[in-house]
Amino acid sequence: MLGKYSTFPPTDPGFEDPPRLSNYDAIVIGGGGGGYHGAFELSKGGYRVLLIDDKGNLGGNCLYEGCIPSKSVSIAIYLMEKLRNILNSVGNTDINKVKILWENVIDHKDNVQYMRYLQHIREIREHENVDFVKGVARVVDNHRVVVEAIDGSWRREVEGKYLLVATGSTAIRIPVPGAELAIGSEELFGYKTKYRKVPDNVVVIGGGYIGVEVASALSSLGVKVTIVEMLPRILSGWDQDIVSQIEERLRSKGVEILTNSKVVGIKEEAGQKVVEYERKDGSKGSVAGSEVIMAVGRKPYVEGLDALGIVDKGHVEVDSSMRTKVPNVYAAGDVIGKYMLYHSAVKESVIAAWNIMHGKPIYEINFNAIPMTIFTEPEAAMVGLSEDAAKARGINYVTVQYPLADDSYAQIIGVRDGWVKLVIEKESQRIIGGVVYGEAASMIINEIALAVAVNARVKDLALLPHAHPTIFESIDRAAIRFSL
Repeated sequence: MLGKYSTFPPTDPGFEDPPRLSNYDAIVIGGGGGGYHGAFELSKGGYRVLLIDDKGNLGGNCLYEGCIPSKSVSIAIYLMEKLRNILNSVGNTDINKVKILWENVIDHKDNVQYMRYLQHIREIREHENVDFVKGVARVVDNHRVVVEAIDGSWRREVEGKYLLVATGSTAIRIPVPGAELAIGSEELFGYKTKYRKVPDNVVVIGGGYIGVEVASALSSLGVKVTIVEMLPRILSGWDQDIVSQIEERLRSKGVEILTNSKVVGIKEEAGQKVVEYERKDGSKGSVAGSEVIMAVGRKPYVEGLDALGIVDKGHVEVDSSMRTKVPNVYAAGDVIGKYMLYHSAVKESVIAAWNIMHGKPIYEINFNAIPMTIFTEPEAAMVGLSEDAAKARGINYVTVQYPLADDSYAQIIGVRDGWVKLVIEKESQRIIGGVVYGEAASMIINEIALAVAVNARVKDLALLPHAHPTIFESIDRAAIRFSL
C-alpha cells in the first residue's frame, strides 16, 4: 500500500511540504527509475516539474528492496567466496575459519542504501526546476492530480500540461491458503529491515531470476534451499545453455529444484513452514523450511489510473515513444509491463521526457537492445535474440563462442568456467544477440547490447582493441572466431 513502509528512507524536511505551485509544465508520478530521470531531463529543458513519491526519496523499489540491496548482499558474499577459493588453491586454508554472516551483509546493504539516499537528496536539490514532494498522488484526469501528505496533514490539487506516469510495480502474492506466512523482498532486503538472521533452511517459491538469485546467495552461506517452480524449468525465457549451467551450479551447492510443481498452500507444522504443491500428473507433495520466500514476480501498479483510460490487461499501454493513447500522458517503468528492469525504466523515462519537450513523438526505445542479467554465482546475462528466438523468426544465423577459461583476466582471478556467445545473422554478419555466463557477465553484456543497438557487424567487435588483461577481451576473442 502506498505510503506504508516499516522504515522510511531518509528525506529532506522540505520534501514533506505541499506543492509550491498550482500549475506545472509536467507532473511526474513516481520517483523510481521510470520517474526521476525523466523529471531531471525536463528540468534541464526548462520545464517546471512536480515529482511525487510516497517514500520521500528517489530510487523506487529498486533501491528500497530490489536491485541495489539484493546485489549488495550477493556481491559481498561472492567477493568473500572468490578470495576463499583463490587462497585455498595455493594451500592457504586459514581463510576457511572466517565466516561471512547474514547480519554482516545486511549491514553492508543498509550502508549502501543510506549512501545512495543521501546522494539522491543532493541530486534533487541540484535540479532547481523540480519540486519534489513526499506524498500520495491520485489522478483526477489527464491534467489534474490530487496530492496528499502521508500523514494526511495536507491535500492539494495541482494541474500539469503533461503527465508522466511511473507508478512502478508491486510484488505478486499467489492466492493460496497461508500465503501470509511467506516473506518477500521487503523483509529480506528492505531498508533497515528487521529481518537480520538467516534461517537454517528455506523454501523459495518461484524459479525466476529473483528466486534463483536468492537461492544462489543463501546457499553460498550454507543455507539449505529448495526452489518450487510451477513451470517445466526455472528461468523461463532464458537461453537453455545458461539455464543448464545455473541449474548445475545450484545443485552443486545443495539447492533442490522442483519443477512442474504448483504451490497450493502454506501451513505451519512442528515449528516449520510447509509448502504444499501439486504436480501436473495430479500427484501431491510438500517441502518444509524454517522460512518461505515468495519470489513469483511483480505486477504493474495501476491503481487509480482508470480515470485516464490508459490501462489495458493490467498495465499501462504505450507506444515505442512511451506515449499513451491520451496525447499528453506518457508512462515509463514497470507500470507499462514490458521489461520490468530498472535500466529499462531509466531509458523509457528519458525518452518520454525528450518527446514531451519536442511536443511530439520523435525518439523511440529499442527494446531488443535491453540487457538482462542474473546475479547468481557466477553471473549470467543475455541481450537481443537468443538462438531459440532466431530460429522462431526463421533467421539464418550462426554462433561463435569463447570459453572464459582461456581468458587471461579470468585466469588471474581463478575463473575456470563460463563463456561468451554471440548470435550473428549470417548474411549481414550483424550481431543480433549475445549470451554470457561467468565472471562479470553483467558487465560484458553491455558492450554486446551496444553492438545490437547500432547494428554492428561481427568484424567491428573482432577489430576493437580491448585493454589487456581485462575480461572484456573475451568479446573480441569470441568475435574473431567467426568465419563464413
